[in-house]
Amino acid sequence: MSTGEFDIIVIGAGVAGGVFAASQPSGTRILVIERDLTEPDRIIGELMQPGGIQALTQMGLGHLLEGIDAQEVNGYNLIKGNERFTIHYDEVQKGIKGIGLRNGKFLTNIRQELAKRENITVVQGNVTQILEKDNTVIGVNYTQEDGTSVSQYAKLTIVCDGPMSVLRDKLSKVNKQVTSYFMGLVMKDLELEFPSYGHMIVTGDFPILVYPIHTNAYRILIDYPGGKAPKMGKESIERLKESVVKVLPQEMIASFLKALEEDQLKVMPNHAMKNQAFRMKGAVLLGDSLNMRHPLTGGGMTATFSDILCLNEQLAGIDFRDETKLENAVNAYYNSRGKNVETINILANALYRVFTDDELKEACFEYLQKGGEQATGPLSILSGINRNKQFLLKHFFKVAMQHPIHFITKPAKQIRLYKNASRIIRPILKDEGVSAMI
Repeated sequence: MSTGEFDIIVIGAGVAGGVFAASQPSGTRILVIERDLTEPDRIIGELMQPGGIQALTQMGLGHLLEGIDAQEVNGYNLIKGNERFTIHYDEVQKGIKGIGLRNGKFLTNIRQELAKRENITVVQGNVTQILEKDNTVIGVNYTQEDGTSVSQYAKLTIVCDGPMSVLRDKLSKVNKQVTSYFMGLVMKDLELEFPSYGHMIVTGDFPILVYPIHTNAYRILIDYPGGKAPKMGKESIERLKESVVKVLPQEMIASFLKALEEDQLKVMPNHAMKNQAFRMKGAVLLGDSLNMRHPLTGGGMTATFSDILCLNEQLAGIDFRDETKLENAVNAYYNSRGKNVETINILANALYRVFTDDELKEACFEYLQKGGEQATGPLSILSGINRNKQFLLKHFFKVAMQHPIHFITKPAKQIRLYKNASRIIRPILKDEGVSAMI
């Protein structure tokens, strides 16, 4: 079966595809194809940094965060053993905040928004083929629930089918790496000194994140390092319980143990990926289908919304029938998107590596604990408010070099800190310097 032509086909009605479609002008004819339109239950996409909220508001879609019992996140509480301190977002820029939410509820709001738009058609189906003609993407084939095959055509196809994308390798050179895994549970009935904060626990060999996602409920994410997924057998769960209880603050232990009994432990791979898109007309990669970073800093949605704003800026006023102008707009997006997301990527991947090095982790904790510019500077990058790469690099190396006297008193350790910091940051900077197009 074949039907009429659209201006844009969007593959995936997740956060990236849904927000992109909702942000388009009312005169743009859009088809959104989503494999599964039921509300998902995920442990990803639950923390939105202030920069993400600002971008969503800039697109006129801030109301999508309403009515889902989302919780304010006003900063971070850093915990290492008996030491702890807070960094507040409003010390970075007055009035800003983050939000913790349930990904499924947010997606439901997005999809309900799409259903209201007369120019947007949403269908449930599995895209099986990208249609090409003369090295130009002209549409897709997808299969409906009843097995019927459908062909749809558009001037531009947006591929945003998520971190496990099955289409990205057809449109780009893929270099996806699993850096670790997050194991997630929902903890309830927590009595915390700073309830409206994200808690980053760096006491042990692996970082742990805890942040509110709805009333009386907190997400705990436990990092499992390496590229091999953790086993979920009874003995493995017992070992996990023992290792986590050793490093959790006392006020979280009872809720964690109860969550292990009552909630299903979910596991997700954490990816780092800098894609290079092929020069293929009529197609664009967006969101996690194009670029991923370690989720430790919660920067994924901020980066995705930055990409959407960048693409929208290039598409503004475009006549979709003008293939040359459309292709120029796509090329301009790929060439310019990097400057908006590179600090988010660099910080996420570098900070995770720092937390796997005991000496650098200690130095980072000490640096942030000093407060003032040493705390608000890095947080301004993490929040997505400050996108200055040189500013980020200044603070990164100051962590390793904060005690120049150590070159005299502890020269071996100080040189080791500097070398390890350089060893972490250089390949990350090299990846970010790669062009987004081949």
